[in-house]
Amino acid sequence: MKSLVLLLALFLPKSSPKTPILSQQFINAINQKHPSWLAGPNFPPNTPHSHLRSLNGARDDPAFFTDTETKNVTIPEQIPQNFDARIVWPQCESIRKIRNQGSCGSCWAFGAVETMSDRLCIASNATKKFEFSAQDLLACCKECGHGCGGGYSSRAWQYWVTDGIVSGGDFNTSQGCHPYSVQAFRDSTTPNCSSFCTNPKYQKNYSEDKRYGARSYRIAKNIEQIQAEIMTSGPVQASYVVYDDFYSYQNGVYQHVLGNVSGRHSVKILGWGRENGTDYWLVANSWGRDWGRLGGFFKFLRGENHCDIESNILGADCHNKDLAKLALINQWGGTITLFKFGPKLQFLCPKSNGGLTPGGDYPPLGKTNFPLGNSHEIA
Repeated sequence: MKSLVLLLALFLPKSSPKTPILSQQFINAINQKHPSWLAGPNFPPNTPHSHLRSLNGARDDPAFFTDTETKNVTIPEQIPQNFDARIVWPQCESIRKIRNQGSCGSCWAFGAVETMSDRLCIASNATKKFEFSAQDLLACCKECGHGCGGGYSSRAWQYWVTDGIVSGGDFNTSQGCHPYSVQAFRDSTTPNCSSFCTNPKYQKNYSEDKRYGARSYRIAKNIEQIQAEIMTSGPVQASYVVYDDFYSYQNGVYQHVLGNVSGRHSVKILGWGRENGTDYWLVANSWGRDWGRLGGFFKFLRGENHCDIESNILGADCHNKDLAKLALINQWGGTITLFKFGPKLQFLCPKSNGGLTPGGDYPPLGKTNFPLGNSHEIA
């Protein structure tokens, strides 16, 4: 997979002037302040400042606090000092994956689909390893904002509930229904929405491939509630204010020390810990594995709402459809038909000699937007 750094090196004119915030002088000035992190070069020194800013595509959503339900998370008696979702759920490879948004300001979409992929795997006990498509969300969610020009993360989660999202891997892969396109990755152009799978090697059609969320929500600005949510349901999406010094992060616990505001970025938080006496969030970036020295991951100051990171935490429950299919097909195999009788879903499971037999109730997980009709085949 081509990295963002290599992409810039290939397409930037050799004679482009150097960008001051990427200069060795600026990097030295950061390190001279003895922060809790180390700065170093991540981008070609002639990368335009405008390009760096364009990577930060998380937009302030005026409806975030009014239209997004707040989940009240039960806080356990003990919260560990260190937590890493990659270790707790090793069977979910998506948690360890670093994806690459390329030159498009699609961090809002990547942070969302990365988190969705992790949560579905965790909720299904690793029987549902489905990589949600950043391309599909970026291209088709018109209410989410401006595509490569930036978007609203909370609306991405609402779109997952109402419209569903298909599968799709990174650029230059043949993974899923809608892999990330060259238009977005290289050209910074929002792709057109497509209602058919653009990957000719993928066997399912577009509508069959869609997966849905059940209920989207935000987590209150409370450290323990955020930790409890990650411990019980998996990684969360966050957005925060980016400053000029962030582009040069290498390792350690990031906190802003130098430079001006450069936009808002969206990422996935997958754990926490403490390093040299400083509390941090463990975070996955979407600028490829070549960014920084932690393979595309980074550590961010925890507990002080630094750069507003603890004010914008998002998640969702996985759809009953997926969980019902998991539970029932694991037990009986075959095709399961769901019906609604009163307030609960009821299902019919196949008999060993053919036909169907009543299987009982399947209660929804809280408030659900599952589109019920007379019956739904979910196999």
